Amino acid sequence: MFDVCGIGEFRRREERDVFITHLNLDHLPLKEYVADARMRFYVAPPIFQEVHRRYGDVFDVEEYSDILMVEDEYLYMGRTRRNYAFAYFIHDAVVVPECCNASELIKEYSVKYAFVFVFKQPRSHFSDFNNHRRDVFILDNSVWRPYAPNIIPKIVFAESDRKAFSKYFAGRVKSGRVTL
Repeated sequence: MFDVCGIGEFRRREERDVFITHLNLDHLPLKEYVADARMRFYVAPPIFQEVHRRYGDVFDVEEYSDILMVEDEYLYMGRTRRNYAFAYFIHDAVVVPECCNASELIKEYSVKYAFVFVFKQPRSHFSDFNNHRRDVFILDNSVWRPYAPNIIPKIVFAESDRKAFSKYFAGRVKSGRVTL
């Protein structure tokens, strides 16, 4: 998994490695939803303490150092905000987070890596990335189903989905289906 996005169906009994690119709530797995899963978190050293504080009592959280820190600039309530995120180099793959220079990173690393995973860039972010590209895998944490062959959707609720998760869980309890 990359943040809340992943390949295949989320199954609690199967082991999953989770790479966290940054600390925005729409990218962090909802702890109550993944609590009984078999997951190991890999995080960049600058965000290790915060991720360990959130998940370390339930999951293994390990530092991962083959990273590149990138900047993300976006508009929020009419003001420009800046955030840092982390690209990960994993075997034959590179994971590019939401950032200002996603297209440059693709150009630079696609010749070195067999698999390029890039987060969909929100419209409020200053990025030259085209979300309709077909030459990379696009991680889209705003959808539950792929809408194109190269889309990797979210497979777990995010911390920002807490309210929606509560309604989902309440509906499953009422219907007698409590297993997630």
